[in-house]
Amino acid sequence: MPLDLNQILAEHRLWFETRGCEGVRARLQGVRLEGMDFSGAVLVEALFQGADLSRSNFIGADLRGANLQDARLTGARLEGANLEEADLMWSDLREANLQGARLGGTYLQGADLSTVRGLTSRQIDDAVRDGDTLLPPLDASPESFISRD
Repeated sequence: MPLDLNQILAEHRLWFETRGCEGVRARLQGVRLEGMDFSGAVLVEALFQGADLSRSNFIGADLRGANLQDARLTGARLEGANLEEADLMWSDLREANLQGARLGGTYLQGADLSTVRGLTSRQIDDAVRDGDTLLPPLDASPESFISRD
């Protein structure tokens, strides 16, 4: 049965807006969703563990509290996305763009951000990370990697 992503997003938004009284929480664990457009979507507390979201567009999406643990987000566009309190532990964010993304309390333990773009030192300070978090070199390039605030 094909995945009706628009229906899933609409049901999830209703689930969030009614605090779970109506709609259905998005459960997209382990699903291949490469190159999909989630721009501006309300994905608060959505479940994406182990999903392949490579090259997907999350510009301006609300991903607060979403579970993206062990997700593949290589080349994903996350500019301006709200990832506060999201779980990105052990996720692959290589070549992803985090410019302007909100990372307050975002769990990045073990995540690979080694070639991420648009990341600032303030975003790193706001996130939860550990010694297994792979960060890009500070000031590696003026356009990408970590920039000083």
